[in-house]
Amino acid sequence: MSQSSPKRPLLPWRRRPFPIDWGSEFGGLGPLHLEIGFGDGRYTVRRARAAPAERFVGLEISSGSLQRAVRRVRREGVSNVRLAKAGAGFALRHLFPARSLASIVVNFPDPWPKERHVRHRLLQRGFFDLAASRLAVGGSVRLATDHPDYLAFALDEARASGCFEERRVPPPVDVLETKYALKWRSQGKPLHFVEFVYGGRSTPSFPILERPETMPHSLFRGALPPEAPFRKVVEAYRDGHVILHEVARSFGSESPDGGARWWVRATVDEPDIKQQMLVLVHQRTADEVIVRLESFGDPVITPTCRGAVHAVTEWLAAATALEVRQRNY
Repeated sequence: MSQSSPKRPLLPWRRRPFPIDWGSEFGGLGPLHLEIGFGDGRYTVRRARAAPAERFVGLEISSGSLQRAVRRVRREGVSNVRLAKAGAGFALRHLFPARSLASIVVNFPDPWPKERHVRHRLLQRGFFDLAASRLAVGGSVRLATDHPDYLAFALDEARASGCFEERRVPPPVDVLETKYALKWRSQGKPLHFVEFVYGGRSTPSFPILERPETMPHSLFRGALPPEAPFRKVVEAYRDGHVILHEVARSFGSESPDGGARWWVRATVDEPDIKQQMLVLVHQRTADEVIVRLESFGDPVITPTCRGAVHAVTEWLAAATALEVRQRNY
């Protein structure tokens, strides 16, 4: 792969069919590697420069880290790196086909040292099961950590999965030059490195989310009133929760009757993804109101995400004289 004219490194994954067609994305084939929590991107870029025929995908949830890494990738001119702001569990499950990854790198994850926070650790049994389903046979999860308790925890969780063989090898030189490795080494902390190699054992099924062709919506018969009573809503829906926070109203002239529009701010919280979104309530004609997810922010349409439309529909049905004509969610 050429290093001379890189494509835009930031991956607009929310707009792509799941799973991502990585061959098309990179314009070629070659081993595909995933790095979870790439920080400032220095390790990602070094690996990519050292192996120009291979492909590297980085995940990060910190906007600041993402911006720094994007600048580094552009400055170095590497074309075989794509970066995404996405949570590890959701992205690993839905963006990568089965047996597509050669490696998954996790350098210095948050150890969540307090007992009550252990459930937030990344390398748990469920993660190892999912990772095994996405790794090629012989592929590995590679962990670097300064935290001995986290290392012991990860070893136990990998053994519980039963899909991996532990391999203790010296860490790659570049791992020792990452931001946190340099920090911990300067403090005299020992660093631990282990590879969990997938041997081909059968794994649980992890279906990939199907993307709908149309936004979830509902239709009402009638006209929106000038206002309607509203209280914060918290509702369980499918595998998560929907929270309706507030309503904003505006009146324009986009449609014959004046085009009344209300926006409901919502949070959709699921095990692998948390999203902020807007649900639009729009007077499309004199006698029809539509409730649908606003495309602003590129929401990922998950089963629980559909619950935001459901919650707004139920609120409108109870708070106004509008009549539900159709539910499509």
